[in-house]
Amino acid sequence: MSRRPEDDEEKSPEDEVSPDDSGDDEDSWPNPIDVIDDLYDEYGSSVITHAGGAVGAAAGMAAGGPLGGVAGSIVGKKAVGKLMSKDGPIVSENAPEAVGAYPHARRVGSLIFVSGIGPRHPETNEIQGGPICDENGIPLDYDIRAQTRAVIENIEAILEEVDCSLKNVVDCLVFLVDMERDFEGFNEVYGEYFESIMASRTTVAVSALPTAIAVEFKVIAKA
Repeated sequence: MSRRPEDDEEKSPEDEVSPDDSGDDEDSWPNPIDVIDDLYDEYGSSVITHAGGAVGAAAGMAAGGPLGGVAGSIVGKKAVGKLMSKDGPIVSENAPEAVGAYPHARRVGSLIFVSGIGPRHPETNEIQGGPICDENGIPLDYDIRAQTRAVIENIEAILEEVDCSLKNVVDCLVFLVDMERDFEGFNEVYGEYFESIMASRTTVAVSALPTAIAVEFKVIAKA
C-alpha cells in the first residue's frame, strides 16, 4: 500500500486533542442559575440571607471548570434577585435580630410584610435614642426622634434585602407607648422620610412594647 505525503507530516501539539478536551465545552457544565435553583429547593428560602456570598461560592464550586468564576458573578449580580422573588421568609444581617421565632419580613407574591421592628442597633443591639426605662422599670429620658429614625433605617435595611426601598412601602402601622409625649417628634421624623411616598398610615397608642422602646413600625411594601 502506498503512503501519502501527508501521512509523513509531523503533527503539532496544537493538532492533538486530549480526551479531557473533548467534553470541555460550555454545554457540558451546569448552568449556574440551575445550580441556584437546586440549592434553593434543597435548603429553602433561608439561603437568601447569604445569597450573595455562601450561595455564590457554592454555585461556583458546583459549576466548576470554566463556569466556576462565571457562576459566582451571576449569583452575586443576578441570581440574588431571582431568589428574592420567591415567596418565603426574609432575614437581613443588617437589621437587629428578631426577639422571637419570626423573620424580619415575609414575601408573598409581590407583597413584602415586614415584621414589627424597633430602634435597636443591628450590631450592638443597643436601643438608639436610649431605652424608656432601666432594668428595674424606672423611667428614663429618651430621644423619640432618634428612636424613630433608627426604626426607619432598620426598615430600609430589610427592604434592601429584596432590592426594594422605602419608596415601595404602601402601608405603615406605628405603635407608640406615649402618644402625648412622643407623637410630635415621631411625626416630624416620619415626614422627613415618607412625605413624598404617601403610604397609608395608622398610629396607635400601646401600654408597652416587648423591649424598652418607645416606637415600633410594621409595614407592608409592594415589590
